Formats: sequence, structure tokens, C-alpha cells
Amino acid sequence: MEDHTSSSSSSSSNTIDDHNGNNHWNAEEAIAGNAQALQALRELITFPTLYSRQARKLGLKWPRGLILYGPPGTGKTSLVRAVVQECGAHIIVISPHSVHKSHAGESEKFLREAFAEASSHAKSGKPSVIFIDEIDALCPRRDSRKEQDVRISSQLLILMDSNKSSVSHVVVVASTNRVDAIDPALRRSGRFDAEIEVTTPNEEERFQILKLYTKKIPMESSIDLKAIAASCNGFVGADLEALCREAAWSASKRSSDANEDDVKFRLTMEDWNHARSVVGPSITRGVTVEIPNVTWEDIGGLKDLKKKLQQAVEWPIKHSNAFTRFGISPMRGILLHGPPGCSKTTLAKAAAHAAQASFFSLSGAELFSMYVGDGEALLRNTFRRARLAAPSIIFFDEADVVAGKRGASSSSNSTVSERLLSTLLTEMDGLEEAKGILVLAATNRPYAIDDALMRPGRFDLVLYVPPPDLEARCEILQVHTRKMRISDDVDLSSIAEDTELFTGAELESLCREAGMVALREDISATVVCDHHFQTVKKSLKPALTKETVLSYSCFMKGSSGTVSNKFESNAEHKNKRHESLGIICAMKIGVLSLVFAVAMKYFLTSTGRTRYELATT
Repeated sequence: MEDHTSSSSSSSSNTIDDHNGNNHWNAEEAIAGNAQALQALRELITFPTLYSRQARKLGLKWPRGLILYGPPGTGKTSLVRAVVQECGAHIIVISPHSVHKSHAGESEKFLREAFAEASSHAKSGKPSVIFIDEIDALCPRRDSRKEQDVRISSQLLILMDSNKSSVSHVVVVASTNRVDAIDPALRRSGRFDAEIEVTTPNEEERFQILKLYTKKIPMESSIDLKAIAASCNGFVGADLEALCREAAWSASKRSSDANEDDVKFRLTMEDWNHARSVVGPSITRGVTVEIPNVTWEDIGGLKDLKKKLQQAVEWPIKHSNAFTRFGISPMRGILLHGPPGCSKTTLAKAAAHAAQASFFSLSGAELFSMYVGDGEALLRNTFRRARLAAPSIIFFDEADVVAGKRGASSSSNSTVSERLLSTLLTEMDGLEEAKGILVLAATNRPYAIDDALMRPGRFDLVLYVPPPDLEARCEILQVHTRKMRISDDVDLSSIAEDTELFTGAELESLCREAGMVALREDISATVVCDHHFQTVKKSLKPALTKETVLSYSCFMKGSSGTVSNKFESNAEHKNKRHESLGIICAMKIGVLSLVFAVAMKYFLTSTGRTRYELATT
């Protein structure tokens, strides 16, 4: 709900009167949500005027500075303007581009004039507000700023210290979305006394914002703004304003195309759905992905597993009141493990689609960078944005790459992996609570994941995704052939019986290749026959064996160490076998070399003797 007009980004000086003499105008008529920041601004601006007698009696000094920080678009500028209009104060807006001048000394002069003007208006008895927008660009940290920034910061520090001792009531309010980039000298009592976070709105605040923006727009009675607000996780005020604007534009375009009168103009649910497909949460841009359009019906079999995932992923979001009633905290992490090709990633996509939560996806290729610290920074930034856009799901595919066991080797890659693992452990269960975030991970090497993650509080639920059984294979074949015209002689149950140990990916490949065989026979073919399936089935063999399936199923049943040791012993056995083969080959080469050397020596000796005999004769 940021004010993006030109007046908020340029230096201006204007006195705001009591809204045409109406003293009953409240800031809630122009903004919604952020009650804490609204109350803090009211106390900063109006309390020194309302309770000046009590303050003089007790010898109190009112605070003169406040920093509003939060993501872009949350309404920091609009909050200040609404409170100023409510109490009829005088406001001077200072922006970075208006302060930075080409000649030395002009920037400091501009600040001095702004404070002098605010002080002169405050002498009339009404509060005066100096609003500094994007203060991180004016006063950055000292370790990374130019000479001009040093002069501006020094001048601002002097002016704020002198304002503290002045009689007139002048308050300084600053806004930023990078509070850690501000010079620490400003962030102390006596200058900016308080820092208030303007967070992303929750569901109730989003509903109030939507009501505010649609109060003059005619809508159909069937539209449920609460349902729309519930589906807009991670939306800030500016995003909701853009959503309403896009919906109104869609309705206006539809009305003009149908030659309808303005009286018949009304927003429909189709307009909201169109706007929702166009406008997304700006806070998750760059690190989020679209929620996959995969449903539970797209996954064959695994009924018990899907039920557990629904309870772990959907229930905390859709039935949060029930969890609160029983004092139950939602799960923080779920690990899906099993053989390759058994729909682990597809299950994660279906869970994200069913929950309709903000979905973040990370892989090892994104986290491993040539620059030191880049992967950890990306991981921290993803968790930070996920907290702001909660409820959120962070999905790690091939989690064993990021969360491998520590101390396994001493290579540079393992060092990077250990740093990433430490960051992941801290974010999942550190001092800063990952509230509203569910970490969903998938791997086909569960024994390679560090033990620190395999405990309640991190990966609370570890689910084994087995290869499909007979019933599941039949359902998978039905799923992959529902858009394919198959002949009446195709018996999917018989094919399912003949494809034991086939994974879901291999069954999908079977259906696809059967269609390709039919097209190779006749490019104008319309149906796939049984002999096409039989031809492909003869050329395919399952990649899994019963021993492999047994080793995966034994994990997390009290024998995870045995499974790990088994894989490690197999690897050691192969290494020893390779070493013994290398020794035997070396011995053979040595013996052959010795024989060859003896033969050459004998040949050279006999040749020399023959030449000597010929020479003497």
C-alpha cells in the first residue's frame, strides 16, 4: 500500500488541514492493517500536544524519531501521510534524489532549510513532521559510502541532536526496506528512538484492505472477499491494490465488449480469477516458482502416504484453529525417501497445489556457487521471504546434496556442503523461529543425510515412498492412458501384473513408448493396441531389484545404520576388488617386462657373438 505518486518521491512542503474542518476523519478510512505502526505514529506525533502539561510536570522528554521498516509495498509512506492528515500536522517529505546535489555543501544546506522550515511551522502549536523516504540511500553504513554520504549523515546527526533540545515539537520519521544498511549512529535513543516493523498483512488485514479498495466498486453478491483474501498469501498492500485494479479493468473490458451500460457494470468471480492469474506477490519474486498444477488424482496408488501428507501439509493451513485449540504446533519438516522414479517430487508438487501455500523450490545447483557465502545467503534469503509470505513450503529436491553427512571427506565441495547444512539447521530450528514454514525434502539416498536433521523439530516426519504395488501400477497406467485412445484388446490389469518392480516413471515411459510404436507403424493411427504395449514391454527391464527395495524399506526401522553400513561395505568391497585387480595386473606386467628384458639381452648377446666370429674368419 505504498504511495507511488510523484508527490511522495519528491521534496515537498505542505500544511494539511483538518480535512475540510471535519475533526472526525480517521486514518482507518484511508489505510487498513498495521495497527501497531499506526498506534506508534499517533503516539509520536499527537501525544506531545495532548499531554504536554503532564510531561512538563513529570519532566519527561518525548521521543523525536521513528523508523518504519519492512518489505516494499507494505504501506509505510501511506501510514505517515494518513496519520499526518488525521492530526492536521505539517509535513515535509525528503527523498534521496532531492537531497543529493552536484555541488559540495548544497545537500547539507537543503537539510538545514528543511529542519528550519519544520521548526517555524511547529511554533504555531501544531506538530511538524519531517518524513525521510528511503533513508538507507541517504545515510548508509560507514564502511561502504562516499564522501558526500558522510557529509549528509553528519549533518543529519547534528540536526537531530539539536532538534532534541528545541522547544518546538518537530518529529522525524524515516522509512526503509533495508534497516541493516543504515548507519548505526542513527539507530540509538535520542535520534531514532524506536524502530517499528511494517509487516506483510495477515488474512484478516488483507480482507480489510480489499474492503477498502472495493468500497466504491460494484460487485456481485456471490463474491466472497474473505476467500479471496485467504488465497492471497504473501500479498502486500500494493499487490492487493494492483489486484483490485486488474479485476476492475477486466470487468470494464468485458462490459465494453458486450456493449453493456455502466449501470450493469459489476465485478464477477471470473474477473477476480483473471486478476489473480496476472498479479502475484511481489515479495516472492525471484525465488519462488509457480504452484504446480498437479493434484492427488494425478498420482496412482499410495493412498496411505497421500493421507499422511494431507494431514501434515494441508491441515495446519486449512484447520489452524483446531491446532490452536489443542495446543499442537505444526510439523517443521517432512522427508520423502525411496527408490528413484517413485513419485517423490510429484507428491511434493501435489501437496503444494492442495495447500495453495507460497511455494519455494531450491536445488543443489542453485546453492553451490563459486563465490564463498553465496549459497548460505540464498538459503537465508529464501527462509526470510518464506516467513514474510507464510504459510510457505520450501522444497529441497535431492536433499542429500545439501544436507550430506559432515566429516565424510575433506574436499572443498564437502566444506561448502557443511556450511549449507549449518545454515539449514539454524534456519529450521534456530533462535529465529521458522513459523508458518514447512520444509519438504526428497531424496533417494536417505542414509547420506546428516543425523542432526533426522530428529523431531527438524524432519518430524520421514515417509518411505515404495515402488507401486499391483493396484498402484494399474492406477498409474490408467492415469497415463486417460488422454490416450487405447484399443479394447488392451488389458491394463494384465500389463500391471507383468510389470513387477516397475516404478511410476518406467510405467509412464511404457505408455509413451507404446504410443510412439503405434505412430511408427502408421503416422495416421488413432488407437494404441495391445501388441504395441507388448512390444515395448519386452524391451524394458526394471531398474530395481528386490534387494534394493528391501534396503530402502529397512531405513528408519531401527536399522538405518545397517543400511548405511551395507552400502558402505558394498562400496568398500568394490574398492578392494578393484585394488586386487590392479595389483594382479601390475604383477603380470612386471613378469612380462622381465621376460622381455631377458629375451632382448639374449638376442643382443647372440648377435654380437655372431658378428665377432664372422670378423675373425
